[in-house]
Amino acid sequence: MTYTIYEGFVLQTKRSLTTLSDILRKAQEQPNASDFPSSRLFTDMKSLSYQIFAATTQTHMVLAKLNNTAFPDVDSSKDVLYTYEEMHSRIDEALKALDATNKNYIVEHCEDVTPAPLGPNLQPFSGVAYAGIFQANIFFHVTTAYGILRKEGVPLGKKDYLLPFVMIQE
Repeated sequence: MTYTIYEGFVLQTKRSLTTLSDILRKAQEQPNASDFPSSRLFTDMKSLSYQIFAATTQTHMVLAKLNNTAFPDVDSSKDVLYTYEEMHSRIDEALKALDATNKNYIVEHCEDVTPAPLGPNLQPFSGVAYAGIFQANIFFHVTTAYGILRKEGVPLGKKDYLLPFVMIQE
């Protein structure tokens, strides 16, 4: 089997967002769960809710690039506060979008260079390059969410982070 952008971005991001969903469920079981959405690792960092916003928004950004569809119009400069239901809904929407991705189309067009948003400007990127930039960011936000929840006392271990990478096979 050839390793493609589909396996590299779509399946790996699906695993990462599954991790995010799983650790949120575990967090919800804690007696102080209502405090977590606004929790941060450090005062100048954004909240747990923002980590979910960023990971899911960036997933949609890459899918727009890979599928040659309109980019979502979002303001990522502001922190957000979501309920657990809203966080799970965002993750579920991103997972559905990943599942709906046409593997053949993105593999065929992943090297096409077209303008894509990066910061306040449009820059020319191939789908592969754009996915690489944002996948690192998605992993960062999932890892930061994990770190926030650990800091808040949620009993998470390495297997809670890694298990979806082992269990989800396509």
